[in-house]
Amino acid sequence: MDIYLADERAFHLIPQISLEVARDRLEQKKTSLVTGTLGALIARPKPEDIKMVSFESRLEAFWSINVFVHTVYERSHTFNVPVSGVEVHHVTALGQDLPVTINTKGGASFSFNGVEHCIDESRQCFTFDATGTKLDLSKYQSFAKSEIADLGQFAPEGVLVVPPQAHATTVVRAVMAEVIKPVQAQVIHEERVNVEALDINFRPVYALEYEWVTKGKRVILEFDGLTGEVHTGGKELHDQIKGMITRDLIFDLTADAAGMIVPGGSIAVKLVKAVVDRGK
Repeated sequence: MDIYLADERAFHLIPQISLEVARDRLEQKKTSLVTGTLGALIARPKPEDIKMVSFESRLEAFWSINVFVHTVYERSHTFNVPVSGVEVHHVTALGQDLPVTINTKGGASFSFNGVEHCIDESRQCFTFDATGTKLDLSKYQSFAKSEIADLGQFAPEGVLVVPPQAHATTVVRAVMAEVIKPVQAQVIHEERVNVEALDINFRPVYALEYEWVTKGKRVILEFDGLTGEVHTGGKELHDQIKGMITRDLIFDLTADAAGMIVPGGSIAVKLVKAVVDRGK
């Protein structure tokens, strides 16, 4: 089996909604959002009782991986061919004299052994969140983005870049577990997996912390800078982020890692880090 890897890429998804607009939208809905999160509290606050105490603009990572699987193989098969009627006793075909049999339903047929020459191809797309959990994040794929030339130097002013917990080896292994399936074949001539895209994407998220002053309760609301969706029960991450983001750390796939990313580990694998011809 050969596994071909495209060039790893990193992208910054361009915010469609600014932090200022996000703050304005949340300000208008803060009463219902905060009280909905703290549902156990019966009293309903006045808008002036809820104050924003902090905010955080950050970029959260997700993975997108496109895979093309190509397998060429042969398998033996017995072909059953019906004949025109029960009066047929045998058939000469393919240089052979083949007997005709009658089945339990009264039908007549002959059979012969042959070899099926197969080409099986499929193309699939996968997305994973920063923890390596497979999620459908395709809604973000249509937004404008810019490629990050140097991950180690990527540090937009006033923005927290959150490193992914799952690196390339983790997510590629999960993909391989889905796309590499046993082949019912006598002979496999070619078995190839082209990882046509191995991209990490950073999407904008705004985390705003509100305090219900009279109750001493705090809630963090997360605002999606692309879709405008709001999620309650968020977290501030600034004090939890440790370490730097580097290309070698995030894209940790090497030829030595081939046995780690293929389920079973006993399959002979050639890992080729090269740009895949997307025309194939």
